[in-house]
Amino acid sequence: MPDPEPFNAAQRRRRRWLFADCIFDESRWSLSVDGRRVAIETKPLEVLRALLLRGGELVSKGELLDLIWPDVTVVEASLTTAVHKLRLAIADEQRNPHIVQTVPKIGYRIGVPIEVEESSAADRSTSAASRAGPASAIEESKSARPLVPLAVTVSLGVALLIGLAVPLMRREAAATRVPLTQSDARNALRKLDVGTIERMLAAGWDPNRPLDAEGNTPINMVLGKCEWDRGHDQEQMVLMVRTLVDGGGRLDHRNVWGDTPYSIAKAVRYCGPNHPVTQSIREMCFAGYKPLGDRCLASYELTRTKKQALDRPAQTQK
Repeated sequence: MPDPEPFNAAQRRRRRWLFADCIFDESRWSLSVDGRRVAIETKPLEVLRALLLRGGELVSKGELLDLIWPDVTVVEASLTTAVHKLRLAIADEQRNPHIVQTVPKIGYRIGVPIEVEESSAADRSTSAASRAGPASAIEESKSARPLVPLAVTVSLGVALLIGLAVPLMRREAAATRVPLTQSDARNALRKLDVGTIERMLAAGWDPNRPLDAEGNTPINMVLGKCEWDRGHDQEQMVLMVRTLVDGGGRLDHRNVWGDTPYSIAKAVRYCGPNHPVTQSIREMCFAGYKPLGDRCLASYELTRTKKQALDRPAQTQK
């Protein structure tokens, strides 16, 4: 589905989409439900925008996958996860009719009336005030009789605002700081801290950037936990891998030895063939939309020269 309006923040239009009790503010990239802003990731919002742009028409799964993940090979499960997160954000399961309607095996559509505002009421009131000029402010100042000189009042007010705002800004900055270093990523992956990884993905962190000299990406690092922590939370590991894949992590990436996430996961040394994460990766690789198939399998022949290059320095030292 070609989209003439890219998701680039600088190219978003100043409009709000109103449907049911929800408001999607495109310019601010925010979603409100029943007057309250809800936390939601980028991909579910992109799915929502794509459905809204079609005005209630059916959008196929293939179209959505090509639109939301244009440069990444993903599986249908990524779209299913994004739609699920969207439905959670708008509490769609408790609604009748549902806002996001599923057409089995085909796609999705918006099932409620949609209205579009090109600019918010706040923008219009601000614009009207700016057109009116300072006259109204002058009239108000004429009727006001300050008890202290105006300059003193302003100075005290500014000082008070700064005194209150600075600590608040510092607390908010500390609470909302998004870790983006590879060290942050390693710590979150080892702890299976899905929340931190989700925030990093939303801030633009690359889930395919290798974390070591052997070319192991974040998914491989998660699977390595099977080797050194046999008591790990298996469901949390599955959730972490699915989060990385939904964020663009590739299941067909091979490290310098030729191993893929699937070949690592099914190895007895690591998770083994019966581990839930191995079964989940196998399903994503060999089923669903545009399955990767053999691309998920290891290919040691392709990396023999790389292995020789790594072995050569050690042989030279001998």
